[in-house]
Amino acid sequence: MAEESIQERNLQHLKDSLWAIDGTGAYFHKLESVERGKPDVPEDLTQLPAAFLAAGDETVVQETNLLLTRRLPVTVEAWVRSAAGDLPTLANRMIADIERALLADPTRGGLAIRTELLGSGKTPDESPGVLASARVEIAVHYWTLVGNPASVG
Repeated sequence: MAEESIQERNLQHLKDSLWAIDGTGAYFHKLESVERGKPDVPEDLTQLPAAFLAAGDETVVQETNLLLTRRLPVTVEAWVRSAAGDLPTLANRMIADIERALLADPTRGGLAIRTELLGSGKTPDESPGVLASARVEIAVHYWTLVGNPASVG
């Protein structure tokens, strides 16, 4: 059976890392779901907060004849809800939670050179007084061998 690419393994590690947002310890929120792909607000708002992990277009630089350096941009968007008028605070706390979770292991279990924090943002009032979104953008840098995207370079 073919081995998963390092890109896929890094993305799975990121998804698993987000599950650490469990409302205990350093985390304010407890995620109800973590999905890959484009964010979609559920019809049932009891399924929030929810996080969505989306990979951008990877760039590749050939370092030597055998080694490729790859940079994979990733956006995590999370949705939070509240009717208490504290959406900006909840969105800021979600950004902090996402950063903590994603940067707890910047080498993605030894698969990456580093995980770079690119920035964050929020939309404080997607649905007036009820729903907000928080975004964190990162880039995962890693090596593979030329011709073998499943190899750790």
